[in-house]
Amino acid sequence: MEIYIIEASNVEKVKAETLKTFEKKQISNEQKWKIHCLSYLLVDRFLDEIYGIKSREIVFENGKPILIDGGKHFSISHSEDLIAIAFSDTNCGIDIEKIKLREFKKIADKMKFNAETLGEFYQEWTKYEALYKLGKDKTYGSFANFDLDDYALTAVSEDPCEEYELYYQSESE
Repeated sequence: MEIYIIEASNVEKVKAETLKTFEKKQISNEQKWKIHCLSYLLVDRFLDEIYGIKSREIVFENGKPILIDGGKHFSISHSEDLIAIAFSDTNCGIDIEKIKLREFKKIADKMKFNAETLGEFYQEWTKYEALYKLGKDKTYGSFANFDLDDYALTAVSEDPCEEYELYYQSESE
């Protein structure tokens, strides 16, 4: 699985008309809408330029975006100013969250997470969210947690032998 982390701070440089063509759902918050559209624009570009997939029409099955013609599975997540996109040959899910101080013990107890520290809480939370994106009725074969400065990220795959590669694109690169 290839995981791409992209800073979304340049979204203001993308024309609204371009973003609109990648809208998959209506979002009332303008900044969140821009990030949503930018995420799908990036998926489109990666599928074309990195994976050579020419038929990139996306549909939603049970809320999960999939390519009509197959070829690659993908999952998208964003938090604050980062977008995370995972591509795999098998079904996958990803979640990224900005780590914030919070009363995590109450949430961990309610969610039945085994978390004694804030870091453990975010590992469990992102795994929970990534599994949800994999599919409610799916079982996972493997997962990987990543700590990215102030962010936690988890990726899951149906493939128990999945290998995970992380690519981080910062604004300065």
